[in-house]
Amino acid sequence: MSKSRASRHDALVIVLSVALVAGMAVAILLVALWQKQPAAMAKDSAFRAAVFLCPPFMLVRVVGGVDDTTLGLVITTGTIVMANGSLYAGLAAFVYWGFVTFRPPRKLL
Repeated sequence: MSKSRASRHDALVIVLSVALVAGMAVAILLVALWQKQPAAMAKDSAFRAAVFLCPPFMLVRVVGGVDDTTLGLVITTGTIVMANGSLYAGLAAFVYWGFVTFRPPRKLL
């Protein structure tokens, strides 16, 4: 039996997977902070920092507070987490494309 060779797309799959998980982790962390410390996350500097790291976190202002219905919080949290994961993965795909396209080829010794 022959060993299967590594696909040329393995690096892209790894980069996208890591970026997706990292984006989701950042969003979960920020939502957890918002639910534990809603007053601190509502301040301008903390909110701006959160939106810089997770642009979908802007939906927090739309929801208002953590005392809304459970369904509203679940939908908002899921939207923020999935959107930020997708955003990070899309940015990683763009950077990967630029790196692969414009990097000069390696010379073999």
